[in-house]
Amino acid sequence: MYKKILVPIDLLEDELNQEILKHIEALAQLGSPEIHFFSVIPSVELFFGIEFAALPENHKESAERSILAMRALEDIIKNVKVPDKQITCKVSIGSAKDEILDYAQEINADLIIVGSHHPSTSTYLLGSTASAIVRHAKTSVFVIR
Repeated sequence: MYKKILVPIDLLEDELNQEILKHIEALAQLGSPEIHFFSVIPSVELFFGIEFAALPENHKESAERSILAMRALEDIIKNVKVPDKQITCKVSIGSAKDEILDYAQEINADLIIVGSHHPSTSTYLLGSTASAIVRHAKTSVFVIR
């Protein structure tokens, strides 16, 4: 059915991630799609503000953050019932919405499965990242609650 499924994982959303993984296990049985687990950690500028953009980037610190994030991602998916040959993991640094949409295009994903949590009145029914992905994705988006 699907050939490439992108699954953005929020490393801090344990309960929501478990719901997402249940759906992935079911979808993985339909034609053996590639499952691309992807996590985005915010850049220092996004986290602390634009004034940090003028500071020189510490590549060692970014690399360490990426390694820790990759370990956390691998720990989250370690018990998923999907053959290893179908799984790819990647971590990126930046804006979650932008990185997810860029990676979806890069791998030519035909489905994005995204979790949504804690919506506010400004985002109505979806969280802000999920809402932005639904609005801007060039492929189908499956939202998990």
